[in-house]
Amino acid sequence: MTPVARRILLTVVIAIYALILAPIVVVVAVSFDGSGRYAFPPTQLSLHWFQEFFQSAPYFNSFMYVSLPIGLIVAVVATFLGILVATALTRCRFLGRQMAEIYFTAPLFVPDILLAAALYLAYSTIGMKGSLLSIAAGHLVIALPYVVRTLMAGMAGIDPRLEEAAQNLGASPLQAFTHATLPLLQSSIVSGAAFAFIVSFSDINLSLFLSGPGTTTLPVHIFSQLEFQDDPTIAAASTLQILLVGSMLFVLQRLFQRTPAR
Repeated sequence: MTPVARRILLTVVIAIYALILAPIVVVVAVSFDGSGRYAFPPTQLSLHWFQEFFQSAPYFNSFMYVSLPIGLIVAVVATFLGILVATALTRCRFLGRQMAEIYFTAPLFVPDILLAAALYLAYSTIGMKGSLLSIAAGHLVIALPYVVRTLMAGMAGIDPRLEEAAQNLGASPLQAFTHATLPLLQSSIVSGAAFAFIVSFSDINLSLFLSGPGTTTLPVHIFSQLEFQDDPTIAAASTLQILLVGSMLFVLQRLFQRTPAR
């Protein structure tokens, strides 16, 4: 690559990163502004809006008692189901396997707003009201494909003969899978669980349709406050979301990064 082409490519990459990071930088900066006027750059630094967030019952409850529990439930259930589905799609040969694989990735191609409306109509038909369970079930639909794809990619790199060798040594099929395959899938399992949590925790389209009284998620509450409230508490809430998701991704990267050869 010529020096001119390298400089052009570097400029394009920097411009893309700046376009992606600029809104995040603005939101984080505004959340630390003490003037209350959405000033950027901040005219005075303050933690006042974070204090307002934790002192506000609607904000705190939607974060601590709705979004966080739902995200954890979805991460656990999606990971468990994802292991079963990915194992079946990767190791088993049965009629309709390709159709089943397409079925489990279909939510990725359906617009969230249409999927939310469909779930809302389905819940209304069976008389299911807005609750943590209804939101978690909806989030599970959109989170499971990420987990399945992540685990399928991990299983594709594992030699199935490891399980055959374990069974030849006297292990049952379940024991062979548990002791020979699952340890090698550790990074894929944790990554899939993290994806499921992030998808659930940051979702707003499904939550707008599926939430009810007392079950308003944090993104939905932020969205509603944008219409009726005009203070940087919204920015503080968004910053906390960014910090939580960013910290999780950073920990995952540090946890599973390749150690240099010695």
